[in-house]
Amino acid sequence: MKNNMDDLNKLADILNASAFAIHIDDEKITNLTISTKANSHLAHILVKNKTTLFNHRYQSLSYTEGHFLTCRVCDNIVICFAFDYTDIFSDNSDLMVVNSLSNLQSISQVIYTLYTQEEAPGEKVFIQHIQNCISCVNLDTEEKHNDPKQLFDMETNIIQGIVHSDKQMVTKALDQLSHVQMIYSRLSPNNLLRGEKDILLGYVAILNRAIIQWNYPVELAINLHNDMIKEIELSHQIPDFFQVIREITWHYFKIVQEYHIHNFLPLAKRIHQYIKEHIGEHITLDDIATGLNNTKKNLNPAFKSEYHATIKQFIKKTKIDTSKELLIASNLCLEEIADILSFNSTSYFIKTFKETVGVTPAYYRKHFFNQHLHL
Repeated sequence: MKNNMDDLNKLADILNASAFAIHIDDEKITNLTISTKANSHLAHILVKNKTTLFNHRYQSLSYTEGHFLTCRVCDNIVICFAFDYTDIFSDNSDLMVVNSLSNLQSISQVIYTLYTQEEAPGEKVFIQHIQNCISCVNLDTEEKHNDPKQLFDMETNIIQGIVHSDKQMVTKALDQLSHVQMIYSRLSPNNLLRGEKDILLGYVAILNRAIIQWNYPVELAINLHNDMIKEIELSHQIPDFFQVIREITWHYFKIVQEYHIHNFLPLAKRIHQYIKEHIGEHITLDDIATGLNNTKKNLNPAFKSEYHATIKQFIKKTKIDTSKELLIASNLCLEEIADILSFNSTSYFIKTFKETVGVTPAYYRKHFFNQHLHL
């Protein structure tokens, strides 16, 4: 059983999630990750609504600031992965804003297999929203409103909340946003995915213009916008549309919040942050020096003193770590992953991955949940 827990911990680490087990009989909560980020209040709410956990094998239970992915592994135990979108200290990849929600079924099956060492059932993931963190509701049956001014006010409040780092304002506006009928009316039943992507692209454009108007650097905003467009367009499915909107919103919230404190960080931390923000690009020391308004000769000594690795080594490790996340949590092909991480070619990505991890990306994706593979 220890190997099972180690592998679940490894998966949670790759996905930047907290993992815990809920034992239904005695309502016991057991943390499975070394340093859990799970919201204990929400975990106990899940326990108090334990009948919900057993309605389906796999469930995505979303709330305004994140979501739980739950997997019933036996009659008495549910494994929960908790994703907190507001955690500014999370190392979650900027390239996983949409893709982290696009492959829920595969992730659920991996969790089941890691815990039970058995082949996972091919059931679909049931998606619900935890309204006000108290009860689960079906968004399709909720009362909707059709007031253009109301939609404008909500978007305005979201923007104000982002630029002023007002978490409460953002939370309240997002709680209201899913009730607006106008958003639903723009989704064409003939091409639902295309309609969802168009709305998301429009929403990203609004957020991008807003943060630029509030003095967020234009170059960084353009890079962020381009990364978001690429990720949205490469998404093969969007199983929970409003949860994607929530995650995009909190992503912008964290980006702006991090920028507000950026100049107060030591140089090594700022280098780390720069690499995180630009991991989809071909990063050079000249780029970092220019971006941080520092001299190139100061970069490596400061960084190595803090992180015990050169900047080049860290960039390589971060790209490979991000590619692992994309391999496990998305349906992107190797060519697409190589492209969004700015490898010179797919073959170079495969070569670099194998040198670092010991197996090819395709093998890693296929065999990740094999208990005999310790990567």
